[in-house]
Amino acid sequence: MDSRIADDARFALLAKVRQARRMSARAKLLAGFELFEEACAWSLAGIAAQHPDASESEKRRELQRRLELADRLTR
Repeated sequence: MDSRIADDARFALLAKVRQARRMSARAKLLAGFELFEEACAWSLAGIAAQHPDASESEKRRELQRRLELADRLTR
């Protein structure tokens, strides 16, 4: 059973890779933007849970701070 799951996972990954290779550069750029926007929304939800009394602008500043920190850590 475990080998079937691993085979299915490899097949699904290969299908995703093939799909990505067929995408135009514009579609890839748009997909990247959409993924980033979704990640930011999830991050803002986490920040809101950690800081329930923070204003929207404070939450956005915290998100910006975290993005800048991530950028510095990955250089």
